[in-house]
Amino acid sequence: MVNRKIIGTTQYVQLPGYLDDLVPAKVDTGADNSAIWASNINEKDGELSFVLFAPKSVFYTGEVIKTNEYSMTAVKNSFGHSEYRYRIKLQLKIGSSTYKVSFNLADRSHNRFPILIGKRFLKNRFVVDVSKNDVGSGFSNSERPILVLTSRIDKPTKDFFKLVVQDVSSEIILERYKSLRFEINDNNEPRISLTDGFDIANSKVVYFKSHSLFPDYAGAIVKYLQYKHVPFFDRELGEFVSRSKLSEMFILATNGIPVIQSKVYTGCGNVPSYSELKLELGGVFVIKDAEADRERNNYLVSDKKTYNDALKRLKDVKTLIVQRFVENDGFLRVLIMGGNIIQIIKIAKGPQAVNDDPLKLHLNKSHSEIDAIKLSADDYDTNVIAIAHKAALAMERSIVGVDLIQDKISKRWYVLEVNYNPRVVTGIDVPEKAKGLAKLLEVKHK
Repeated sequence: MVNRKIIGTTQYVQLPGYLDDLVPAKVDTGADNSAIWASNINEKDGELSFVLFAPKSVFYTGEVIKTNEYSMTAVKNSFGHSEYRYRIKLQLKIGSSTYKVSFNLADRSHNRFPILIGKRFLKNRFVVDVSKNDVGSGFSNSERPILVLTSRIDKPTKDFFKLVVQDVSSEIILERYKSLRFEINDNNEPRISLTDGFDIANSKVVYFKSHSLFPDYAGAIVKYLQYKHVPFFDRELGEFVSRSKLSEMFILATNGIPVIQSKVYTGCGNVPSYSELKLELGGVFVIKDAEADRERNNYLVSDKKTYNDALKRLKDVKTLIVQRFVENDGFLRVLIMGGNIIQIIKIAKGPQAVNDDPLKLHLNKSHSEIDAIKLSADDYDTNVIAIAHKAALAMERSIVGVDLIQDKISKRWYVLEVNYNPRVVTGIDVPEKAKGLAKLLEVKHK
């Protein structure tokens, strides 16, 4: 008798040799073949080349895969018409086991799951338990709670949901935005959890009861839920406009764009002690206002004294971001218009008037660009330029200034900011910026 493993209707999988990240896959016993999202598919002289996923996918790496082991297959679309697809074989890891699986290459940009696992692969290997949703997570779908997010929890709200829970099969968790914990670790992995450590991605569904007082919190949460493929309502929240560093960080991180290790807190009263933060972020870190710009409310902490001084200055701030300090030699500012790089400048680290303040020693920005040096795209690795392009795409901004910084020790690049209102009317080579904007306006007009 064949020993078959249990698999749920969705499953996190890996693609050894191409991607270490866990990728959500749909397990579909109604589909004959397995399929994977691919782009830039080209065939020439008996060789097939393609890229897994696409630029807007969080799993996209841009790596071009080439193979001469492929075939063509006919599949029926949703209208019953036949289409031809390329079929290739890839290693697929489910749990601790690795399999060689035949995949059809397809555009799955409009599908919830980038990978589909069909019955030809499942046959004689797995039994699908429809009551389970991602066996690997440790939660069955029936065990997952419903999360309700609201600005406040008063007695009428509590009483109302006591009535609701009587007629639903799942536990209901009622939580305030202020109580959530937002963080992005040093591996660029975002996470949002409750105070008890429960990851909200393990919710069955998330209901945003109210969000007008915390629009950027809701925006960051939505991006995280989409990244983790967790349903939520109302869907209009998916079209929000980022208004602070909080939602911007989560948009970038969930699109695989490197941001500095960060933690987010609501008000000074919720910020852990200096000793606790030192254990996680090191002895030197930055505390700043999530809604401020141009270096306002942005402080360097190096000991208990500077920690206390920074919190005193930030006592009236609603949302605080605490970030690991990155040793650097300055930063790059990349101006992009309509997908074209118009200008790259470097602002070197050096003494400025603002640095007379011991809490401002980390700042090296020059908003007048007096100390800036104009560079060519050829002066930098294409990967750095690609990060800037990807950041602009992730934020869905046609005119943008992307600030990047390199860690002197690890040599890793990070995105500091994706500015929707970059400096164009002043600074270095204004005529060059004007020509770039004129070209974009002409394209948009036509």
